[in-house]
Amino acid sequence: MIFLGELRVEARLENLRTISYFIHGIEQRLALTEKTLFEIDLAVEEAATNVMRHAYPTGQTGELVLRLEMLDDVLYITFTDWGIPFNPQDAQPYDLSAPVEMRTKGGMGLHLIHSLMDAVVRKTASNGEIPNTLTLIKRIERLQPGAHRPSTQRELNAMRTVSQYMASSIELGDLLELIVNKLVETIDAERGTLYLVDEEKGELFSQVLQEEVGILQEIRLQVGEGIAGYVAATGQVLNVQRAHNDPRFLRAFDETTGYHTHTVLTAPMRNPQGKIIGVVQLLNKRGGPFTSRDERLLTAMAAQAAISIENARLYAGEMERRLINQELETARRIQKSFLPQSIPQYTGWEIATFWRPMRDVAGDFYDFYTLPDGRLALIIADVSGKGVPAALFMALSATVLRFGMGLNFMPGELMHHTNQAILSSQGSGMFATIFVGYLDPETGVMHFASAGHNPPLLYRAAGGRCKHLQASGVAVGLFQDAQFVQEKVTLEEGDVLVLYTDGITEAIDADEQEFGEGRLEKLVIQYADRPCQELSDIIVKTTAAFATEQGIFDDETLVVIKRL
Repeated sequence: MIFLGELRVEARLENLRTISYFIHGIEQRLALTEKTLFEIDLAVEEAATNVMRHAYPTGQTGELVLRLEMLDDVLYITFTDWGIPFNPQDAQPYDLSAPVEMRTKGGMGLHLIHSLMDAVVRKTASNGEIPNTLTLIKRIERLQPGAHRPSTQRELNAMRTVSQYMASSIELGDLLELIVNKLVETIDAERGTLYLVDEEKGELFSQVLQEEVGILQEIRLQVGEGIAGYVAATGQVLNVQRAHNDPRFLRAFDETTGYHTHTVLTAPMRNPQGKIIGVVQLLNKRGGPFTSRDERLLTAMAAQAAISIENARLYAGEMERRLINQELETARRIQKSFLPQSIPQYTGWEIATFWRPMRDVAGDFYDFYTLPDGRLALIIADVSGKGVPAALFMALSATVLRFGMGLNFMPGELMHHTNQAILSSQGSGMFATIFVGYLDPETGVMHFASAGHNPPLLYRAAGGRCKHLQASGVAVGLFQDAQFVQEKVTLEEGDVLVLYTDGITEAIDADEQEFGEGRLEKLVIQYADRPCQELSDIIVKTTAAFATEQGIFDDETLVVIKRL
């Protein structure tokens, strides 16, 4: 038996992070696969939590010892405590086939541990002098030599770092270099290059060039020339496994520098209008070819780079030519560019939108995003505050959300990672309520999650009534340990889904009465048979008439979706 390490901590829930760091350190030394890492992490956290809660109830304290040993690629993780013994025979079996509300409370943890581990051995003491032990046994899987482990945490750290610098005063050139460095580090490539489009000359030029020997000061290519030029011309993400066998590969650069290019991954950078403004290219992934996961990460961070470039260009240009009032108009145009430029079209569906800022710029926003599996992501959000600060925070939130969707996070995961990224990327104390739904146009099934946003209204044509789509969660940017629950609903023929921000329901009349969810619900029921755009117009006109004397005091956003 090989001893790997031992940790002794006070059995308190706040020490779960210390346990996690200890486990991760040993896992890194063992070079475990991502699947093995995930299963061990989940089982250890659940086991440690159970010991802390059951061995040492509220008000009692004691120690927990964690010891790791290995024999012939079998890992033994032993928990030792001196608390109240726990007999698993006293726990009722966990029945997965039973309805959720009827299942044994707390039984899921034991079921999870046993399903993830190969064996679980428990020794219960008869008195407090002899400790209780719980041993988790798992045959491990190791990475192949030279292979690079995909790491969601590493990808999120890269996103968090870039987002943090996007919100700072860093120079554009330094930010773009940071993005390339993070991509090279996260994907484990040997080097990278970021090209920008020179529209006047129809060329690509290297804005960021990682070239060790210093022979190349700059690379210039015609759009359409070489692999980078091809991507700039077509907008395709190109993953070349054997560069020298590809007719688009330009051998001259290898011949000049003495470098040997084997694999190439290249993605376009598009501005919010979809125009290609450059490309990002990585060379020679260590330990094997570039993967589809690498493609998604490169595409997502290329989008971040594009937004940074466009923001910097527009900001610099307007600062030179306009006064403050003109700058606000420019900011409005920039912000509108973050919103969808067109409404998605699907057979059997109607979609209408409305967006109106109280001032020149807004904290409200909505978005549509087509997922790789064909589902449509729907987003509506409301940032705290108003004006320019809210608009800047809105830009950060939209960027983080798009990045997360590019990594194929489900709605609940997307909310969690968005919350973590925003908490790490800004210190303004601002927050945002967000609703995200992934709608399958073929089946009408929608998975959704909410970060404290107004519950959307779902009109059911079959019953002529509305229901509120509730999902547990708090606003992002407030709490590090916030939890977000994912729910599911199916839209049937004739059903209408109304997403809105509180500027709609909190409109105030002359008597200081709010328009409220009740009036909105009655409008939706009364005009649910109308086309989406007409229903949206009716809601907007009715709330405006209601608040004629008081006027608009908040941003207003609506997204109306109907299944025909």
